[in-house]
Amino acid sequence: MAPPYVSVHFPKAGGTSLRVQLASMLGDGLLLDYEHDPLGPHGMEEVDELPAQYKMVHGHFRASRYSKLTKRFLFTFLRNPVDNLISIYFFWRDFPATDNYWHMKFLKEKPSMLEFARYAPFRRLMSEAYFGGFDMNRVDFIGFHETRRDDLLTLGSLINLPLSVDVHANKTEEGREERAAIMQSRKTMGELADLLADDLDLYNRLYAGRRTWTASSVGFCLQPIPGVPKAGTK
Repeated sequence: MAPPYVSVHFPKAGGTSLRVQLASMLGDGLLLDYEHDPLGPHGMEEVDELPAQYKMVHGHFRASRYSKLTKRFLFTFLRNPVDNLISIYFFWRDFPATDNYWHMKFLKEKPSMLEFARYAPFRRLMSEAYFGGFDMNRVDFIGFHETRRDDLLTLGSLINLPLSVDVHANKTEEGREERAAIMQSRKTMGELADLLADDLDLYNRLYAGRRTWTASSVGFCLQPIPGVPKAGTK
């Protein structure tokens, strides 16, 4: 029997494109968990099990939320924290108001890029909000936005799903010229790097330690999810 699959959707690192594919392939077997966003009031809640009808859970939640599951396969995609925060900034500027406290604060205050980077949760979005206190060696697969094509194909092979590298959803199109100006400014990029130092430290260590993932490297034999074609088949 296949283990429970747990997919941590780290913001603006390709998680929506992945969700579209997972929903198409798994249907009712996919649990979407966006009610326990690490920046929301229920972000610290943990569960002991995944209901039997679900083969996979995907959403914005802390890595520890489903850590009590036995033999679960935990995976995520990450992105360089500076590039990631810039993407969130321009995405949020064009995104309709929500009940998220930080998004409402953002829309009300209309911060500059550097002011946004000083918002407490976003300075450590990776190292604290999503993965704080979690042993990253317990993550069975880490893909990177910067090597998305290869990593997505590898993930598909590991979890026996025919994932496509050509699916792109929820891309941030707003503010292209302004974004380019920010990324070309050595001063601004340097200040952002200083503000996001903890996240950059974690990200750089994980990226430097990336390895060639194989089914044997995760500690158990992954079985095909019933009713879903294996990766590489039609």
